[in-house]
Amino acid sequence: PAVSALHALAVRSGHLPADLRLANSLLARYLALGSHASARRLFADIPRPDAVTWNTLLRACLRSGLLPSARQLFDQMPQRDLVSYNSMLSGHAAAGDMAGAQQLFDQMPERDVVSWNSMLGGYTRLGDMEEARRMFDAMPERDVVSWNSMLDGYAQAGDVKMARAMFDGMPRRSAVSWNVVLALYARVKDWRECLRLFDAMMAVGAAVPNEKTFVSVLTACGSLGDLERGKWVHGLVRQRWERIVPDVLLLTALLTMYAKCGVMETAREIFDSMGERSVPSWNSMIIGHGLHGQSEKALELFLEMERSGPRPNETTFVCVLSSCAHGGLVLEGWWCFDRMVRLYGMEPKAEHFGCMMDLLGRAGLPTGSENLVQNLQGKASPALWGAMVSASRAQNGSRLGEFVGKKLIEMKPAEVGPYVLLSNIYAAEGRWDDVEKVREMMKRDGAEKDVGLSLVGSSEPVTRLGTEDGAVVMSMLGEMGAHLKKPATEPQEPKGREGRDATRTCCA
Repeated sequence: PAVSALHALAVRSGHLPADLRLANSLLARYLALGSHASARRLFADIPRPDAVTWNTLLRACLRSGLLPSARQLFDQMPQRDLVSYNSMLSGHAAAGDMAGAQQLFDQMPERDVVSWNSMLGGYTRLGDMEEARRMFDAMPERDVVSWNSMLDGYAQAGDVKMARAMFDGMPRRSAVSWNVVLALYARVKDWRECLRLFDAMMAVGAAVPNEKTFVSVLTACGSLGDLERGKWVHGLVRQRWERIVPDVLLLTALLTMYAKCGVMETAREIFDSMGERSVPSWNSMIIGHGLHGQSEKALELFLEMERSGPRPNETTFVCVLSSCAHGGLVLEGWWCFDRMVRLYGMEPKAEHFGCMMDLLGRAGLPTGSENLVQNLQGKASPALWGAMVSASRAQNGSRLGEFVGKKLIEMKPAEVGPYVLLSNIYAAEGRWDDVEKVREMMKRDGAEKDVGLSLVGSSEPVTRLGTEDGAVVMSMLGEMGAHLKKPATEPQEPKGREGRDATRTCCA
């Protein structure tokens, strides 16, 4: 209404349509308010629109995501300047139309660093780092935006080596530069390097840490259990409280750090102070209680979340099922698992089944585990079956382990691990014919990689295990550890075949 009143007053006083500067200001205001009909009427009344007028309309179309309309307007413009080209270039790049952007870029009579950065940003957003690098190397001049675009592109691709090389080569770094690399180290779980880089950032003092900085650093502190450093970072956040808006992401990172370090009272204080709580906020509190011996509180918090919080997601159920497993809450765990499937319609993932296997294993209920695994046939991935392996060992269930091992082998794994699992189960029971069958399966499936036999208490020569035999070695150590933990018993008659060393554990 105020803009319309001003428009009417300008017309009555005779300033419009003659005053082009005033007309352009009103046009920009109408478009900013979304009053497109009024903007069109005003544009139609302007006798000689200039480049500013056309560019104002062009940017409005692009802001609304109307790329075809913007291109049509661009083609109709009686004259185009660098702003016109850059606006259109940015529009094509933002829409992921790099073919159109490249064509326009090649036609430009002149270019500036904004033009190059638009192209660079478009390629990095698409993950085309080869073209982005070609563009970056060809740039006549670069600014911090250019470097940050490349840095972010490598970070999004998870290329830590190239991202760090780009970061180290920057002539000048902004807070964005530091935050991109800090977030990358946090994402790849290189927590110590994340903290080392943060220390370097604070020592240089050229960039002021902000919310994104603290989220990455607090994540690293919590994952390392470094409570003292986490408290120090919390103090830095308090010092900058006036300049930093403690949004839900930062507060969640804070409470997660305290929860992982076992300081649940402080975590709860932060949680209670939050005006808005995200699903990750609830999840962190639930798993925090569960991991630190407060499974009942974790379950209570889950019920509170159902009553007054956001809708639980798949991760929520991983947290609550894990909490039930740690506390031995078998019935409650089954109730939550059933609720996830029936009430929320979620398809259980490997993590959920892994939690249930852990829960049943800790409770010493092998039959329940077997029933759970049997029901998985036809809908389990290799990752899911792999999650069952440790649980079957924890339950000392050879029948369950045999079933899981066979399922893994049916999926034609590239690693020797599933074969090792199955052969060790057979060897532990003296089923040497079955051990030989597993070895033949390995040869048939091409899973054998010059793997030798390790003989215990035998005069036969021992084949050296190379670096490629890591899975075999780890399996041997796991089996040995399991046997060492068993109480000593009277020596028994070997169950092996005649001519075999019954103490042998076949790993290939």
